[in-house]
Amino acid sequence: MRILVLLNGINGVSFHRLYTPYARLQLDHNVTVDISQDQREWGDLPFEKYDCVVFNRWLGKLQYNILPILAKKKIPFICDNDDYWVIPRYNPAYTFYRQYLKNGVKDAISYSDAIQATTPQLADKIKEFNQNVYIVPNCVDPIQHQWNVVSNHVPTIGWVGGISHLEDLKLLSGQIRPICEKYGYRFLMCGYHERVPVWHMMEKAITGESRANRPSWFETREGTRADLYGAYYSEIDIALAPLTNSKFNRYKSELKILEAAAYKLPILCSSVEPYTNHRNNLGVFFVTNNDWTTPLTKLIESGKSKQVGEINHNYCNEHHDIKKANLTRLEILKSVIKPFR
Repeated sequence: MRILVLLNGINGVSFHRLYTPYARLQLDHNVTVDISQDQREWGDLPFEKYDCVVFNRWLGKLQYNILPILAKKKIPFICDNDDYWVIPRYNPAYTFYRQYLKNGVKDAISYSDAIQATTPQLADKIKEFNQNVYIVPNCVDPIQHQWNVVSNHVPTIGWVGGISHLEDLKLLSGQIRPICEKYGYRFLMCGYHERVPVWHMMEKAITGESRANRPSWFETREGTRADLYGAYYSEIDIALAPLTNSKFNRYKSELKILEAAAYKLPILCSSVEPYTNHRNNLGVFFVTNNDWTTPLTKLIESGKSKQVGEINHNYCNEHHDIKKANLTRLEILKSVIKPFR
């Protein structure tokens, strides 16, 4: 079986949904995987060499050239989708997504031979356009170096994320300082970009201060590559995942829980979908009524954060194991290839 994976560079989405799982699929099974990261060459690729083509969301401006080629050559294609395609106005990518991505993703979903989705919520939404949907949960690959870094650090509460989470971080406003000052914890914000003003606003949501008055308990780590950022969790003892309750967020995945689990960390999450998919994971604390102070206090004073983190680790190993997820991917590939042979 020979598979072609199309991805436009390596970002967080393509790394977790395409690059990592299909590299591991080739390692563990009798599958040859070629990856093309350059959209400029896609129109000239020898598609007839492959049994199936896989991509994430859509194929950019070349989509309406490439999909007819695949159909003409009778090569099945799978669209992997990890997110909702209707972007809220406060998202920094709103203008681009509104102009280009919304219809492009819906068309890719409609035309594909199969769709891979991260959660039941997203799968149900996708079924409005294509019934042949499979749930393939997000996973991290534990053999990667970024999930095996050892770090000596002061007690730390941490958050790892990107530029689109300002509204989510506002949920923590006024609640982190008292905890850090009372218990001697550091707060670590990872993904930071010093020259991007939105990050200054995100910092202020946590500290209540401007950068010029940054408190001693607050530190940042610069945004980095998708194959490196996981190491930041090695500097954290308790992870946080605030998330506003919205239609867009409902279709996200539980990736932050899995990242924390890789380092055997407990995590506090907003009690909203998709995080509540982990309602049976006792390594997750669900925050209700936006009260982060009470569960943080209880966890710190219990002295059991490591034990709780171990529970999160074991749960995610069982339910988000990359080898198990790749068995599903392999069955999807076989099912879409068979009718064309």
